[in-house]
Amino acid sequence: MENESQHSSTTPRDFTFQLLKQITNDFSEDNRIGVGGYGVVYKGTLDNGEVIAVKKLYYKHPGLDSDKQFQNECTNLMRVRHQNIVRLVGYCHEIRHKCVEHNGKYVFAMVEDRALCFEYLEGGSLDKHLSDESCGFGWHTRYKIIKGICEGLNYLHNGSKESIFHLDLKPANILLDRNMMPKIGDFGLSRLFDSTETCSTKGIIGTPGYMPPEYINRFHITPKFDVFSLGVTIIKIMAGHQGYSNFADMSSQEFIQLVRKYHLCQTILFSQNIMLYRLTSVHVCHLPAYYVSIVQVHGNWEKALRTTVLSDTSHGVKKCIEIALKCVEADRAKRPTIAEVVDELSKIDTTIIDELNKIDTARSSTIEQIVPFFLIHEHMWKS
Repeated sequence: MENESQHSSTTPRDFTFQLLKQITNDFSEDNRIGVGGYGVVYKGTLDNGEVIAVKKLYYKHPGLDSDKQFQNECTNLMRVRHQNIVRLVGYCHEIRHKCVEHNGKYVFAMVEDRALCFEYLEGGSLDKHLSDESCGFGWHTRYKIIKGICEGLNYLHNGSKESIFHLDLKPANILLDRNMMPKIGDFGLSRLFDSTETCSTKGIIGTPGYMPPEYINRFHITPKFDVFSLGVTIIKIMAGHQGYSNFADMSSQEFIQLVRKYHLCQTILFSQNIMLYRLTSVHVCHLPAYYVSIVQVHGNWEKALRTTVLSDTSHGVKKCIEIALKCVEADRAKRPTIAEVVDELSKIDTTIIDELNKIDTARSSTIEQIVPFFLIHEHMWKS
């Protein structure tokens, strides 16, 4: 397993709140690049020129266990170092007293300032790419993202004696660098567990649509929680921006059932000699009209790829769909472990990816080109 990243080995720094105010222009709107459930993210530049993302946590208020979220994210990220996990640059936790008016009188109140600082990733979050109609991801880019997410999750589950369960894996919590390398982020709900144990929680955690049935019904947490979330994420990556937009508001079960119907239509997806997809075959499966967008994704890839690699590419697409469907099995015992998923992905011939990289840069008047990726602007961080 690859467990060493290209990150600096320095320990995360203890930043002062004053410094964070300075590098973010006093947390100005111009520096804001994202908003989450527990805080607002700002862009800042350190004295050494390093650009970082500063997540300033909200002040405490009822309904948010922000102390636990802060501690989980900070301590768990300090334990990991992997190229597919977002790097924690530093943190800030300061307590100060502030004079405020209360019931007509001035009193001193205790205020906690908390922030987490991460490496700045130009590509923004994956969900913005999947829902962006200008998204030009080709098959090899999607595969690269899927494989990177799986390797990062494998490290969390198996990289040390105590496993880290993410418990909120989804496209919005996966960030991309300028080279489209994915990095798992947002560890606020993450927990340390023995990899073999089953635990239970009293409160709801995670995101609807990414929670497995055993958690929804019995609040059980095992490593297969993350595997289920991974399966839904892979399905949405494979569906592309059209499929993602159509199904973003559907329940995971509705979404998965439609993908299963799509999977039953293999006879129209994997012919070695097809260059243009025949949509007439879709009607055999009686898919809803709005579901055609997912099936068209494969057709678009076929038009963009040369016949010499079409068969191998179709095998790779098929394999990723098969893996995703195994990951979202209702019975968690039937789901693979993340280590098994990584092993299956490694069997996809790397020469396919090399060939597809060449195709992306090639120009042909007879073949539809895969749209190249242009550097994503800072607004892609915004949710």
